[in-house]
Amino acid sequence: MLTSRFLLIKACGYSFWADVDHVMCQLFAAELTNRIPVVYWGMESQYSESLSTNSFELFFEPVSSGTTNDIIRAQFTYYPPTWNHENVLTEDIDKLKMEHRDLKSMMNSNANVVVSDVYYPLRAMLPWIKREHWAYGKTPHQIYRQLFDKYLKLKPEIKREIQKFINTNPNFRDERPILGIHVTGKAIVNEVAQIYNLNEFYKPHIWQFVVRYNARHLFLVTDSNKILRQYKRLYGVNDLLMYTDSKKRPFQERIATFLLDYPNKRHKGVELKKDTIEIIKDTYLASQCDFFIGNGYSNLSNTVLRLKDWPDTNIKLIY
Repeated sequence: MLTSRFLLIKACGYSFWADVDHVMCQLFAAELTNRIPVVYWGMESQYSESLSTNSFELFFEPVSSGTTNDIIRAQFTYYPPTWNHENVLTEDIDKLKMEHRDLKSMMNSNANVVVSDVYYPLRAMLPWIKREHWAYGKTPHQIYRQLFDKYLKLKPEIKREIQKFINTNPNFRDERPILGIHVTGKAIVNEVAQIYNLNEFYKPHIWQFVVRYNARHLFLVTDSNKILRQYKRLYGVNDLLMYTDSKKRPFQERIATFLLDYPNKRHKGVELKKDTIEIIKDTYLASQCDFFIGNGYSNLSNTVLRLKDWPDTNIKLIY
């Protein structure tokens, strides 16, 4: 590589689309600091397949021509200073102490390789946008849209999985319009000293879309078999309801690496590659619907929002 400035973007160990959100934010940071981004999901990722696999590239194309081989150089400097060329691909179990991980220091570092393994929201990087940058004057959502279009490229086999569902489901292919719905199993939100069930707000919004826009089908994405059964009772007539055969399992919180005795023990909620592809497939299918109702606190719903240019009338995120 001609450059000696890299940003190594590691997984934070969150849910799938939360870690993709982290990647998008750090790709933006790489642009603002003139660094070549390298995404590496190692054993700190919930979706790691093995010690030697970059799990990000199981699902997406590389985001740049840079590789992990380019960043491992004995002569390189690293930031935070806990890293060096021998340990940079391992996990720092003390990262939550946030030592040397404040955003300003990371953005201003002159090290050859800056390592990002903690999350900062995209809006926190807005002060570093220069007037000549394409993002100047844009909203965070507009920036996300361009980042998703520019960097997030599915692997061909995942594209084929999505197309296979479309080809084998004529209702999804031909019977428009379709209302996509994402309902999570854990939709209890503590807001302004009130606790309410967010999922109860879906029904009137579904009715409005069906009546106002003559939606002919509902495409349901959920992590809950209970919710699937509920929606079958409510909307399972005349082929109104559609859904994939993905496993309906809630996301399981991560088990710390030092508590594990083999690599994939922590991955209880999703059985690695196959079921992770199902998550991606559901999300991209939802983005191909004509309308969408989702959970504003959900990374999956926000990903659907960011995957295409939705008319304001066609999408509703519930808070």
